[in-house]
Amino acid sequence: MAIQLDPNWPGASDDDESEDPYTNRTEVRRIAGDLHELLKKLTTSSGIPVTEYAVAIGDPVPGPRLPAGAGSLPDLQAHCALNQEQMGQWPAAITYGTAAFTAYSTLIGEPGSTSGLYAGLNKQAEESFDAVLEIARTSETAEQATEEATSRQT
Repeated sequence: MAIQLDPNWPGASDDDESEDPYTNRTEVRRIAGDLHELLKKLTTSSGIPVTEYAVAIGDPVPGPRLPAGAGSLPDLQAHCALNQEQMGQWPAAITYGTAAFTAYSTLIGEPGSTSGLYAGLNKQAEESFDAVLEIARTSETAEQATEEATSRQT
């Protein structure tokens, strides 16, 4: 099976016949920058969530809102780790606490580990970002080496 170039992939095309395929390193770096910004949203804590409000008498109390960045791995690890002490010691709470802990371990993973599915997603996103940057670096290095070899031959 041959690897085929996606004609709609930005930054790679057959526009320049001197290279096959041509790589627009500026566009690849732009894509890497976009990936990096998305990765920051997955890996940066949104801070301490607001749970209480101070409002003037008669003003409406704002409803709960998700902070910017909610859903990042550090937020989930900090605020979703429920245990039986928090749930209570009655039978239904114990069962729910066990289910919540199992789901947390499977989906989110413990802090500092990549065992959870979401932690694994973050790790793969980071590796993808690094790979896109490496594409630009490798292309530039190969082009420089080719130019140096050509200049030595002439």
